[in-house]
Amino acid sequence: MKLTFIICLLAGSLLAQPFTKTEISTWQAQAKKVTIIRDTWGIPHIYGKTDGDAVFGFLYAQCEDDFERVEMNYITGSR
Repeated sequence: MKLTFIICLLAGSLLAQPFTKTEISTWQAQAKKVTIIRDTWGIPHIYGKTDGDAVFGFLYAQCEDDFERVEMNYITGSR
């Protein structure tokens, strides 16, 4: 069972579409517009010039904290 799961996971990663250099540079430019500062309790405070910058920073911090839940919400929401 575990071997089958690993084979399926490996096959899926080989079929995944890689990011282009343009996409990577776009995300890097977006990330430079955002500042995330965590306080004593680990709560992220997101700073950006636009609402889009703040949302990008919020989602980035959320993925740092609990990527499995974000991924599962994306998978179940795309049905």
